[in-house]
Amino acid sequence: MRIGTLATTGALLLSLIGASPALAATPEPEPTPTATSTPAPTGTPAPTADPAAPADPAASADQAAPAEPAAPASPAPSTSTPAADPSLAVQNAAGDHAMGSTIEAVEGPAAGARTITPKASLGVGGVLGMDVSGWQPTVDWNAMWANGARFVYIKSSESTDYVSSHFPSQWAGATNVGMIRGAYHFATPNTTDGATQARYFVAHGGTWAPDGRTLPPLLDIEYATDGSGTCWGLSPAAMSQWIRDFVGTMKALTGIEPAIYSTANWWNQCTGSNNTFGAYPLFVARYGTSTPGALPASWLNWTMWQFASSGVFAGDQDIFNGNYAQLQAFAFGANSHPPVGAYDTATVTSGQPFRVTGWAFDLTNLASAVQIQVSWSTPAGNTTTTGTANLSRPDVGAAYPAAGGTHGFSITTPWAGYGQYGACITVIALPGDRAGNSSLGCKTAFISPATATAPAAQRLTGSDRFATAVAISQDRYPNAGVPVVYIASGLDYPDALAAAPAAAAQRGPVLLTTSSSVPSATLTEVQRLKPQKIVVVGGPNAVGDAAAAQLSSVAPVTRLGGSDRYETAQRIAAYAFPNATKAYVASGFGFADALSAGPVAAKLGAPLLLVGTPNLDAGTQAFLSARSIKQVTIVGGTSVVSPLWAQGAQSAGITVTRIGGSSRFETSTQITATAFGANGGPNVYIASGVNWPDALVAAAAAGSVPKPLLLSNSGCVPRTVGDQLVRLGTTSMKVVGGTDALSADVNSLGVCYVG
Repeated sequence: MRIGTLATTGALLLSLIGASPALAATPEPEPTPTATSTPAPTGTPAPTADPAAPADPAASADQAAPAEPAAPASPAPSTSTPAADPSLAVQNAAGDHAMGSTIEAVEGPAAGARTITPKASLGVGGVLGMDVSGWQPTVDWNAMWANGARFVYIKSSESTDYVSSHFPSQWAGATNVGMIRGAYHFATPNTTDGATQARYFVAHGGTWAPDGRTLPPLLDIEYATDGSGTCWGLSPAAMSQWIRDFVGTMKALTGIEPAIYSTANWWNQCTGSNNTFGAYPLFVARYGTSTPGALPASWLNWTMWQFASSGVFAGDQDIFNGNYAQLQAFAFGANSHPPVGAYDTATVTSGQPFRVTGWAFDLTNLASAVQIQVSWSTPAGNTTTTGTANLSRPDVGAAYPAAGGTHGFSITTPWAGYGQYGACITVIALPGDRAGNSSLGCKTAFISPATATAPAAQRLTGSDRFATAVAISQDRYPNAGVPVVYIASGLDYPDALAAAPAAAAQRGPVLLTTSSSVPSATLTEVQRLKPQKIVVVGGPNAVGDAAAAQLSSVAPVTRLGGSDRYETAQRIAAYAFPNATKAYVASGFGFADALSAGPVAAKLGAPLLLVGTPNLDAGTQAFLSARSIKQVTIVGGTSVVSPLWAQGAQSAGITVTRIGGSSRFETSTQITATAFGANGGPNVYIASGVNWPDALVAAAAAGSVPKPLLLSNSGCVPRTVGDQLVRLGTTSMKVVGGTDALSADVNSLGVCYVG
């Protein structure tokens, strides 16, 4: 056995690996890297194949990296040239080869060391590091840290007869200074099989622990050093099998995929451009350039790059493709290579199947076709089917030559009538890809007799709820001279609920205010509208006297407020609907049903009353008895307005009907259907069914036209709403609120798969 000046054993190395002290922290994180990947086909986003993506979403690249461990000392950056590797001839004579020992000799360039700060001259961002061997017997680890190195790969073994005697001290030095460290093995594929060398490597330091400080073991495979030829005398098939045996044995012994160090030139020659190793992190070597350039077959991205054979660090100069958080996650075992692809189209035409198209492949085996799982949501219900991504896609092959051009998919499900068609696509990872499946997202298509696509959407929004109310007012009332403006609290809904049908019936907007003063946007809009009068809804606790005084400078102010929300609703009803014979009733403890009823109540000339007790209370009974109201429509199910209330109203001689669905969205569509017939809603308002301010203002605007108001989830449109748009013959929508209230998917009627 060849060995250095100090004999070691596997047990000693293992004890050193596990003997790392706890790491302190410094508040200066590494910067987020600049992406460097092959561009995607035209019209599709470049797939992300970040080999260092953290397993925990909290550590993703768009968040700040955790603090780095602090070095035990803080020397000034070293100005001397650290120890570099000797010539290849010297290494050949010693039978001890450092990582990259053959690269400069075979591929060049024979350039001098990079003496400037590496990241200033590289076209990528990331975390700087180094790799060392026995040719750097004494490393000033504090100086390396001060120069910027945060990780190191250390040579452990070569073939099956060499162990670096300096490995233990180098490992300990890197550990003590706080670097993340790993071991590498210099392969000699013509001396033993791959599995034998893997076992030798593990026995002499090539282990791994999920501690965030130990890098995955590294296979260093490069040009032959013994005169056997570029590829160690092995055919591409034999070399591929040798590598497969090595990395497979390493995975079995350590529990993690080892990294592979090589170059595009060597790999493509010696493996025949084998493209089935993408599950293993790539450590690529290329000198004298600002980027790693073309990568070996199997990989679309790199994890580490050896960019120079000498420089500010001892040994070779390396960089990790990610920030410090991702480097640490990589050490924890987060070598994430999920399948990549693009979801291109989701289309449906009348009477024809719903079709989705795109492309996908798995980095672990670029030649294999992956399975595509499609979760469908159609008017017939929700189903799941699978297909294969094996269709011709020349554009994909042009962008990713190693993958080839046969990774497209086109999958269909039968026509199921008019309405929303949704499909979510998942690429199923190939066996052995521990990164798991990859989602390509969801798309929705909409079709009705009135339109072949989702109705045209106009977004009405402002910087906040007050400004959004102004935007709705300006859209509905572009000209000055309105009869009335209703002003309600923008901070709580109870007093404001009954204002929507009242304002709609009197042809005026609802605008919002704070209790202490009127926001400048609201006051400016009131002044623009030049109303004949202003109605303030609620008592001084809801809208203070100071705010009312501001408004009185524009037009006469009337306050409608009771002792509680129920009395306030009654006063609004008496003021705006003095001769009403019908009323709508909704719970005063929620807002969704009341707001859905607003436009319908206004269209039918009916007020909205609120319910707060299971039984018909004396105050409401007295109000109904004193008016001409003989019909009441309860909005909402029995869980929100008790059957006892309905029985009390019936006992008082009032005819009671109820409209209530299984959800607020179904109730919204059911009450809309009572007032707007088939094809009776070419234009509708869509507002959040989760937050009340936008829906309150929209209800007043919709009711004044009148147009239907339908409620939506924040990120998707319930199918019951989509079905209602088919019935109404809707061709355009006013979507109320910003994307934080209603996402962009609402514009395209993105269907809810649940609810």
